[in-house]
Amino acid sequence: MSYEKVKSITIDTAQGKVFINCASNNCRPLTYTNEEYPYFSKVLKEQGETETEISLLKEFESGNLQSSLNNKYTKALKVLYYVLSEEYKPFNWRTNNFKSGSDEDKAHHQGRESQAFKDLLFKALNTKLPKEKFIIEKKGYGLNYVYKTTSRHIFYCVEKAQAKVYDFKAQAEQVLKMCEELKLNGEVILKW
Repeated sequence: MSYEKVKSITIDTAQGKVFINCASNNCRPLTYTNEEYPYFSKVLKEQGETETEISLLKEFESGNLQSSLNNKYTKALKVLYYVLSEEYKPFNWRTNNFKSGSDEDKAHHQGRESQAFKDLLFKALNTKLPKEKFIIEKKGYGLNYVYKTTSRHIFYCVEKAQAKVYDFKAQAEQVLKMCEELKLNGEVILKW
């Protein structure tokens, strides 16, 4: 499935236009272009900036837009996953295993189009990330810190300043669980 790799989003309220600097993930070489997206521009003109931001977050949440950079939408996704997880559970398309076309699937789809889901996305956009930050420390022949993870590997560094910083303890604990599966010892510590 293809998606857009986003570098930046500009909402120009004066002109009533939304520009997204992105590239399609399945075209090589990646060619980033900054273009107006008429759908979001229409939402901006008709419903305002707040609804536009909610629509953009919905596209990030559905996976159509993705970014490795920290922006307000990727931060809001973290809030959905780690802070508002119980409220988000009925709307999460990744965890509901309904058969396509079933009554449950139709009800779930209608729920994702509801005002309650929009309100949850708005709440996620306006929730601040916690000030506490976490890192993972591995004890062995000295102290090592996790600085990068992939689906198959965990990379370590020896300098605490280079360690990967996690915004949520639950996020760091997921990586720690991966460490345990790979028979590596470590612990989540609070970064000061």
